[in-house]
Amino acid sequence: MIRHTARRLVRLGTLAPLVLAACATIPTTPVTSVAELAGRWQGTITQGFNGPQVLYYLTIRPDGTMEATWGSNWQWGKITVSGNAATFEMSDISRGPLKYYDGPGGKRITMEPTFGGWYVQVTPAR
Repeated sequence: MIRHTARRLVRLGTLAPLVLAACATIPTTPVTSVAELAGRWQGTITQGFNGPQVLYYLTIRPDGTMEATWGSNWQWGKITVSGNAATFEMSDISRGPLKYYDGPGGKRITMEPTFGGWYVQVTPAR
């Protein structure tokens, strides 16, 4: 019984890093126009390192302007596209890469400012 359990743990220990690596290497979808991102999105914002998650609502317009709300907070900003990649700049001077994924699991956007502080993950609003 102990041998069987030990073998199972070894297998899990071998598979876990492979599964995590596969999840971490999902390629982003090239963005050629802000219009591809336009619409209403919803998800969560994580504040701080492993901090609390709060519902996050993001609206992106075809001209690249955007606004976001979470809790009692409201923020606006601009998205720009260059070289098949998107970046964001928010009213509080946060800026960084906007990563877009469009695959079998659906569409998803992640945003994390260059100097940290928060992390957003959203999918199209229903």
